[in-house]
Order: sequence, then C-alpha cells, then structure tokens
Amino acid sequence: MRSDSITANTTKPALKSGPLNIVVVGAGLIGPRHAQHVNDNDSTMLFAIIDLNPSTKVVAQNLNTNYFSSIEEMIEYCTMNGLKLPDGAIICTPNHTHVPVAAKLASFGINLLVEKPVSPTAEESKALKIYSNFKKVKVLVGHHRRFNPFIIATKKNLYKIGSVVAIQGTWALKKHEDYFKTSPWRTNSETGGGTLLINLVHDLDLLQYLFGPIYQVYAESLPKKRGYEKVDEGAALTLRFKSGACGTFICSDNVPSPFNFESSTGENPTVPLHDNLHGLYRIFGSNGTLSIPDFNLYQNHPELSESNTWLNEIRSKRIVDPKVLMKQKPFDSQLNHFVNIINDNHIPNCNIDDGISALLVIQSVQKSLQTGLPQVIPDITDIKPDFISLGLDLDSEWLS
Repeated sequence: MRSDSITANTTKPALKSGPLNIVVVGAGLIGPRHAQHVNDNDSTMLFAIIDLNPSTKVVAQNLNTNYFSSIEEMIEYCTMNGLKLPDGAIICTPNHTHVPVAAKLASFGINLLVEKPVSPTAEESKALKIYSNFKKVKVLVGHHRRFNPFIIATKKNLYKIGSVVAIQGTWALKKHEDYFKTSPWRTNSETGGGTLLINLVHDLDLLQYLFGPIYQVYAESLPKKRGYEKVDEGAALTLRFKSGACGTFICSDNVPSPFNFESSTGENPTVPLHDNLHGLYRIFGSNGTLSIPDFNLYQNHPELSESNTWLNEIRSKRIVDPKVLMKQKPFDSQLNHFVNIINDNHIPNCNIDDGISALLVIQSVQKSLQTGLPQVIPDITDIKPDFISLGLDLDSEWLS
C-alpha cells in the first residue's frame, strides 16, 4: 500500500508506555545527525550507537548513550543485563550493507528505519521485504524529503496548476574530495556509490511521490572529471510518467551550483543555504506553472480572458513563504512517524515497495546509460528476490 498524504503522519506521537528505545547503526555522515534527533525527541530514547569504528565512542559519549561495535555485542549486552531489546533501529551504514544489517536486526524483531536507498539493487530490497514481513517487523524507508515542508506544500498546492503536463528539475553541486576518500565505497556503483544511487534516488522518489509512477526513462552520462572509473558523476534524463506527463532532469555532483535541494531549502546543515533560489523544480500544468522552492505560481490574469494563451498577461504570485517552511525539520517529522508506526498508529509513508520503485527507476537509468536506449520501468512483481544478500541461513523455515 502506497501513501499519498503525510499530513497526519507527521504529528507528535501519543506514547503508550513511555519513550521508545532507538539504536542508530552507522556513524558516518548521516548517523550522528539521526542520533541527535533521537536524543532530542521526547518520544524516543537513544539506546546506543553501533559502528565498527572505535572513534564512534566519542560520538556516543557526547550524546550520553551506549556504544557497541556490532549488533551481536548489543544483543549480548541486553541479554546479560536482562534488558529489553530496542524498539527500533535506524540503519545508516554504507548502502551495500543496508540489507544484511537490516536482516540481522529483523531476526531479533527490531523495527527498522532504513536509510535510502534500501540497497544498491531492487532484488536485494525485495528479499528484505519478504523477510521483514515474515518476522512481522515494521519498516520505514528513509526517503526523508517526503517529510520536508517544501514537498508537503508542493503536494498540497499542485491542484492550482490543473493537470500536470511537464516537469523540469535539477540536482547539482560539487562534492569535495574528502567525501570520497573517507568513504571509498562512494567511488564504486556496486557498493552503492555514485550520484545516481546516493542523490538522484531522492529526487526520483519525490517525482513519483508528487506525480505518480514513472513509466519510461532515457539517460545520457555527464562527462567524468574526477577519475573514479567505477562510478558516475551524473546524468541527463528524460522521463515519461504513467499519467502521460513528461519531464527532464539533470543530476551532477561535480559542478559548482546552488541548484540542489539542500542549498535551496536549508535541509542539510553541511550545505550552505542559498537564499531566494528560483526554479529548482518547474512544474507545468494546464492552468499554470509552479516554481519550487520559491513557490511562485504563474498564471494568466483571470480578469483579462479565460483562454489562458500567450496573448494574455502572465502574472506571478508567491503562494507559500519559503522562510516559514525552513523552520520545520523533516528528520523530526520522520522520526515521529517512525514512532507512530511502531505504536501501530500509522502505516509507513514510505514503505519498502516505495523504496524498490525508486531503485527500479535508478536501475533503468543505469541500463539506459549502458545501452543508449530508453527503458521501460519493470514492475515490482516481476523482480526476483536475492535472498543470499540477507546473509542468513537459506534453509530457514521462512523460505519454505
């Protein structure tokens, strides 16, 4: 079941029996940020941070929480001390480890918030879906921009432009070299690296969230300048949605540019805000055009004519104040939603099927780059699960 509204899902949780214990697995770029939000939320307690790197002890100490080097060490600690296992886990490890880490936690009945992408392939993600369903574990996929107030406001105001006809979008910035040196997995697409799997997957999820499923994609590679041969630096895409709408999208992580979601919304504190940016997304409809993140709505003057043609004056009106939206934190809304899911108050706003759907578009982009041909997006039901990726005993009863 796919959700098309998150208005009710971002509400502060009604606690049944006190705050939920949450463990954060992975202390790289995004893990400490998740940990801080868990620590600051009245509905949650930060039970521990798990990471192989011993330097994570300092992060845990600063947040006054436990540190473990592995999931097994945490389980043993809870068993030896007669403690209940955490209610949920947020998985922030390298992309290619998401599925085995999630499966290990699910084997102990721990609910999951898995950072996007669920894994580098749809086949691995489908295996996790089947296993988590068997273990009756709840899973939320961390496409947190669905909770961003800019996206909520966009979805709410789309009706004002009539039927969506076309979409134009961009995600472009220049990453620094240390980003790759500190995490070499980012230099290989097989381990989940590259602009497509790390960044474009966000926007493709948002495009499908806003405009419905993508039917077909064609992609061209952007020139490589860094020298990492096993990973992309971006692509130019043409898209066709099942609704009939079409779109274009440019994605690059190696050009100086403010035209990216982070710079334009202030969502990520690592990336400086570029105030007053216009036209990151341009959404063209039968009754007008909406520009995001500035929320300028362009329409014909209603008093001049009902024909809506080029003969009539186009006027713009800002329908939402971006500065008000910047005060709201999507990570907090996502965490509240995760708590509500665990407490059986909500269904996941972004479930594994949603995560798989975004991955199928990414894999189709990759195939288009390889073949030079447009690709129709496969259906989730046609995907064969890769159970080996779970790292579990394949003779287990759940496979019978």
